Amino acid sequence: MRALRLGALVLVVAALAVAVLTGVTPDVARLRDWAAAAGPAAPLAFAVVCAAGSVALVPKPVLSVAGGVAFGPVLGAVVVVAGVTAGAVASFAVARALGRDAVRDRLRRGRFAAVDAALERRGVWAVIGLRLLPVVPFGAVNYAAGLSGLRVGAFALGTAVGVVPATLVYTTTGSSLGSMSPAGWALAGAAVALPALVGFAVARRAR
Repeated sequence: MRALRLGALVLVVAALAVAVLTGVTPDVARLRDWAAAAGPAAPLAFAVVCAAGSVALVPKPVLSVAGGVAFGPVLGAVVVVAGVTAGAVASFAVARALGRDAVRDRLRRGRFAAVDAALERRGVWAVIGLRLLPVVPFGAVNYAAGLSGLRVGAFALGTAVGVVPATLVYTTTGSSLGSMSPAGWALAGAAVALPALVGFAVARRAR
């Protein structure tokens, strides 16, 4: 029975992702009841969904909004951050294992070499800056970082720290879907913009 409930939770997350992408507002209370019915394993199952979604290049805002709908703003943010960080490290490892040797010679020359060296020196700050910028695709950074000389520990720490602000904004938005006023949507947009400004400053410092 528990396996069936967890399977239902995965289907709910998938349906929610489609709803968010198509602009259809889901019934937040009903989805949260379904998540609660799955029991204590539901957050773990959702973290696995987030990790797999990150590897498959599912947009992180979709996963974050879904986490807010299912678990509320705080627990949803914790689960999403854990899941997408794990997925980011997995993507990093795949790119490192399959692609680093193929581009090694190119990374030793010109501008590529300078960027590679900068990532090695200021890895954590560089990753935090990139994670704070909403215009930089989350999945693309995962795979690109794996091709660089960036250490996996710095990448994981920078990801876990850098995704927190925007994730909290999106999970809070998700927990309020269906009841947000136009002013609330405007405030949410402003809240996403603030980490972006910090990201520009951090990325500039890392550069």
